[in-house]
Amino acid sequence: MKNDSPAVARFMRRQQVAFELGISRHTLNRMLKRDTTFPRFFELTPGIEVIAAADFEHWLRKKHRASLIAPS
Repeated sequence: MKNDSPAVARFMRRQQVAFELGISRHTLNRMLKRDTTFPRFFELTPGIEVIAAADFEHWLRKKHRASLIAPS
């Protein structure tokens, strides 16, 4: 039986993103200012900012690939 239900989007808050990267939220905020390729957070409700987990994972894979082909 085929599952035709739509995929459910997952979202991550700043604390989750910082944890995944192994950095502090302060460092994450500095990184956001410097790295224009990092996915932007958006306000889900007042005071709650999130990014799509898929966007974060895509960005991370792209960074990883770039590091593999970059000269040492």
